[in-house]
Amino acid sequence: MALIEHHSSFVPGGRFHLSRPPVWALIGLTAGLLAVSGFAVRGFSDNGMRLGSELAWRFTSLIYFAAITAGPLARLIPSAGLRRLCEERRQLVWGFCAGFGVYLASILLPNTAPLPNRDDLTAGMMLFVLCAGFLAAVIAYAASRPAALFLGAQISRTLVHVGMVTFWLAYAGAGLSHLSGPHRPDIFYGFSLSLMVVALLLRFADCFVAKIKASRRTG
Repeated sequence: MALIEHHSSFVPGGRFHLSRPPVWALIGLTAGLLAVSGFAVRGFSDNGMRLGSELAWRFTSLIYFAAITAGPLARLIPSAGLRRLCEERRQLVWGFCAGFGVYLASILLPNTAPLPNRDDLTAGMMLFVLCAGFLAAVIAYAASRPAALFLGAQISRTLVHVGMVTFWLAYAGAGLSHLSGPHRPDIFYGFSLSLMVVALLLRFADCFVAKIKASRRTG
């Protein structure tokens, strides 16, 4: 499955047919709309940008959870719906990367746009955006079939796995810091941390069941 898919085509008879956009594009568009919605609530200002950035961050955390649990859930719970979700997990990974790219852009914009009372772009923030953006790009490429052909299936899977684990640590760390640090109470971060724990438990359960099935086949 290529990263870029055709969105339109011609059908017999000369009629123009508009096909369904890929899931990852819809996810990225939704993240963009959420980021822009911050303007509608607080206006075109630094506060509006920050609200949009926070909404994009929260949305991508949910997509991330779906991406890392689609496989384990489909294997642990036989279901047609979960099986279809598992088949779309590459699209979910790309969608997470696209949504996270929107989040990074929403971080940069308040610090580069001519807004009143904006903060200057610090070296630490720029380093974070560059490193996080590079990691998301690596994951997106490694999840593609061209990467599996060029790098090998094992290497591409390892790159995706390591990259997604890194984001798990980031989301779990953000949840812990908001629960224990000097932040205003926010139930979302407790919910986000719970999702990360559930995702970890599901993957452990998936590995455990796979080992039991393998031992039965060889026993």
